[in-house]
This record gives sequence, C-alpha cells and structure tokens, in this order.
Amino acid sequence: MHMNATVIRSNQGNLLVSDSSNGMEVLVLTRDARRFSPGDVVRITYNGQMTHSIPPQISATSIQRISSAPPHQSTPAETRAQILQRRHNSLLVRDIRNGRQLLVHFDNAQHFCPGQRVIIRHDTIVMNNPPEINAIDIIPLC
Repeated sequence: MHMNATVIRSNQGNLLVSDSSNGMEVLVLTRDARRFSPGDVVRITYNGQMTHSIPPQISATSIQRISSAPPHQSTPAETRAQILQRRHNSLLVRDIRNGRQLLVHFDNAQHFCPGQRVIIRHDTIVMNNPPEINAIDIIPLC
C-alpha cells in the first residue's frame, strides 16, 4: 500500500506526516527518518496496517522523497518549562504557563537535570499522552 504525504516532523526512528489524500496526521515508524526534513513530500510504502492510536501509526517498508522542503523561514515556538525527569534523548517537563506535562525529544537531554527551568525552542506539538515536541534548542533559565 502507498501513501503520499508531507513530513511535519522528523525524529530518530519515526516521521510525523500529513497524508496528502485526507490531511490526517500519521506517525511513520522507519529507521530512515533522519533523511527527511519538515516540508519534504514523500511516497511511503507500507503493509496496509494502521493502528487506531492518535495519531495512527504505520511501519514503512520504504520511503521515497518526491520533492524537498522549501527553505525553513518560520520562527520556532518557545515554551518555558521545568524539567521533571530526564530520559534517554528526551525530557519530561511541566509547562510553567499551564502546568501541562510534555515529552521533549532532544539529542543532548543528558546535559539537563530535574528541577532545572528552561526555555524550549521547538516546532509542532504532537498531541499524544503526554504531548510530544522536538526541541530545536533548550536554553537554561537563570
């Protein structure tokens, strides 16, 4: 089965894409995720099975880039948060503004400690439980 989609987010081991046929966000499990950038249009081959989770998930057997992302020009969002827990390549944080917990994916997570307050610069928020974001940068607050 095939799906044409636009990459929303690229993370280690998965892509979040928007299905071109219906706009539905789908999490695509793939070892090749880091080859793609937000805005890339891709053709995903998978076995036709999709989970009923939010967002639904599929496992790609192959992914082909149809077109590359245009140069990124938008300003990343910022979230002020307190770190609750450090995990491998991620942090569980509490948004200072609204108290909501977020899972923050960041390759240098090991440099931060529970209790520390930070500013997280990020792109989109994926509404999982807890919501997930990919950090572009994390800045400690003094």
